[in-house]
Amino acid sequence: MNSKFITNKGTRKSNQDVVFIKNLDEDNKVFLLADGMGGYKNGGYAANFIVVHLYQGLNTIENFDADSIQAEVDKVTKALALENEKQESKMGATLGGVIQDNGDLHCFWIGDVKIWHIKNGQIGFESIEHNLKNELIENKVFVEANSAKKYNHIVTRAIQNDIKKAKIDYKRIEDFEQGDYIILASDGVTDVLSNNQLLDIINSEKKELNKLSEINDFLLKRALDNFSLIMIF
Repeated sequence: MNSKFITNKGTRKSNQDVVFIKNLDEDNKVFLLADGMGGYKNGGYAANFIVVHLYQGLNTIENFDADSIQAEVDKVTKALALENEKQESKMGATLGGVIQDNGDLHCFWIGDVKIWHIKNGQIGFESIEHNLKNELIENKVFVEANSAKKYNHIVTRAIQNDIKKAKIDYKRIEDFEQGDYIILASDGVTDVLSNNQLLDIINSEKKELNKLSEINDFLLKRALDNFSLIMIF
C-alpha cells in the first residue's frame, strides 16, 4: 500500500496540522492526521503529542476493532489531560486515522478530520464530521443556511481533556483493492475543496504525484487555514 501527503500552513502563521505515517510491522502501516487546537504553539504540540503516543499504543494491539482503538485513544486523552494540567493549557486536536491490517483498513475519526474511500471512481464511504452543524441535523434541529458554515467550525468531539468527547467513529473497509483511494483531510481542505472537485482530480489520468500536486496548487490559492491531506492507494 502506497501513500503520499501534503501539509501546509496556508495563510496562518504556523502549521498546527501533523501528518504521521509509520510502519506497524513489515507489512502494515498506520496513517494519522491530527489538527491541533489551543493557540499558536499549543495546537502543534498537542497534535504531535497525540500521534506519537497513539502510535505507541496501537503497536500493542493484537486485534484491531473499534473497542481496541478507543481504549488507546482514551489512554492518550488521559495523558494529554495531565499535560494540560501541568502546562495550565486547554490544548487538543481533532484526529483521523487509518490502520492497515493486512487486507483490511480500520478507519476512525474524532472531530472534523475527513475520510473518504473512493472506489470505481465514486465515493464509496464518506465520514461525517463531529461538528455542531451535523449534531443539530442529527437531532433534527433546523439549521439556517447562513449559520451552517459557522456551525461547521464548532467541533463537538476532540482529544483534549474529556474522554466522553474523545469518542471515535469507526469504519472497517474490507474491499479495498487496486485502483481505490483512501483520502484523509483536515478542515482546511474540506472548507474549500468539494467532493466533486476531489473526484475530478482523483479520476483524472494523471499519476498520483501529479494528482496530489494539483490538489496542493488548488489549496495554495484558496485555503485560509492550515491544510493537510493524505492519499492512500
